[in-house]
Amino acid sequence: VLKADAKARRAFAFANNVMADQRVHSIYSLKRRQQQPVDLTELESQVWNHEWRPFQLAFLLLSIPSLVDPTHEDRTSPLEAYADLLWFPTGGGKTEAYLGVAAFTMAIRRLQGNLGGYDSSRGLSVIMRYTLRLLTVQQFQRASTLLCAMESERQKHPETWGVEPFTLGLWVGSQTSPNTFEDSKAAIRNARD
Repeated sequence: VLKADAKARRAFAFANNVMADQRVHSIYSLKRRQQQPVDLTELESQVWNHEWRPFQLAFLLLSIPSLVDPTHEDRTSPLEAYADLLWFPTGGGKTEAYLGVAAFTMAIRRLQGNLGGYDSSRGLSVIMRYTLRLLTVQQFQRASTLLCAMESERQKHPETWGVEPFTLGLWVGSQTSPNTFEDSKAAIRNARD
């Protein structure tokens, strides 16, 4: 697919570039929080900050055909249209694998334009769900760093990636935050008291 489809190749390059950027900036931020000396230029020059683990790259490459082609059997055939499960122990690199797929997904949508009469610069592209609050916060931070890298690239090249910003949302449920204006007002009043 990457060899035959120029848009897929461009989306793949975009995903690789923004994933490297988010990795470098995540390392930079961590070292700053730990009050360690850090040089952003040095981090950017280190090759290992721009590499995939083999399973991460394989996961991304296996996802590309169905992400590029809306008529692909993984998306249309009832027997084939199942979600893939990626399981590795904690610290194994799962997040980077699916963030790479997310970056590719958002990029290819922008490059393909309006498919089926829908504006490809808007709408929901990716859903991530976590069952533990701490994990949700950590993963949201990592996704936020990726979206910042994507948005930086979009702002440099709006002719390619569009004028609509890449955005990220978080639904945390009513036990964590108020879901109505009245509940919000009450929470603010309670916090001030």
